[in-house]
Amino acid sequence: MPNLIKDIFMKQCIGLVLIILLFFGCQEKPAANKTVDKPTDKTVTTTPREEQPPVAKKGVTASGYPYELHVQNKGLRPIIGDEVVYHQLLLKNDSVVRSTYLAFEPIKAVMPAKGDVADPPPPSYEGIFLMSINDSITLLQPMDSVKNYQRPRWLNKSDTLKYTLKLLDIRRKELVEAERDSLKGIELIMIGKTKQWIKDYQAGTVENLTKTDSGLSYVIHTEGTGKAAATKKYIQLHYAGFKMDGSILDNTYSRNQPAPYRVGNKGILGWDELLPNLKEGGKATVFVPSELAYGAKGREPKVEPNEDLVFYLEVVKVN
Repeated sequence: MPNLIKDIFMKQCIGLVLIILLFFGCQEKPAANKTVDKPTDKTVTTTPREEQPPVAKKGVTASGYPYELHVQNKGLRPIIGDEVVYHQLLLKNDSVVRSTYLAFEPIKAVMPAKGDVADPPPPSYEGIFLMSINDSITLLQPMDSVKNYQRPRWLNKSDTLKYTLKLLDIRRKELVEAERDSLKGIELIMIGKTKQWIKDYQAGTVENLTKTDSGLSYVIHTEGTGKAAATKKYIQLHYAGFKMDGSILDNTYSRNQPAPYRVGNKGILGWDELLPNLKEGGKATVFVPSELAYGAKGREPKVEPNEDLVFYLEVVKVN
């Protein structure tokens, strides 16, 4: 099942960026085995951090995108497998297409191998590998270099896409991999416990169950500390969704990446009712009747119309 929340929270912005990524994926494949720092570059460097060559302040990336580094600290740069946090401003000519500054949340991603992204990759992918922490860069994608049938209808041949990025943080891949292994254990325990809570709920034996007038039922396992996930707050949320038979619908733990969510934004009404009771670090299991989830329409392909659902929620961060 597609992520239950991402299409709700950022469907317009993400949809637009996905069009761009798919569009780039249709283009011809570049040659390989050259370095990233010269105008003739054809690949993103995967050399170890200690062997990274210097990057020119201006140049052309592996796939031919002109770039300019506005701030260059000449520190260690990301490699494949690192987790990066960065802001991105995307313009079509002088018009804003997407801005993470406006969304109040930078992008966090583990850098995939080149073979796992579109070919050629989008400018943002190659730009990240040219920066160290606190660097900023602008990369250009002129549309006149793209074949007409590959260019989305909202872009003209005279248009240029401009990506401006600022790298905020890098977490080494060794730490990311260790965290992923640790999270896998947490995921397995959480899934097992939630399936048991579902059985107990169906048997009417759940302890400390709170029932509300709306029909929502929940158990708060840990209230959390720090900022509250109040209405209108942007939060980072780990979740796992289940059907009442215990089968899993979606699970952020398996991706090692919490989802962005705005409390009270009517994504899932049952979440909006529960979340203000939690703070950062808070965890709860919530039994959501269909009218507070996806209602009579359901959500294809896994959620049937009028289907009750169960979610395990963990508030990771309140922005």
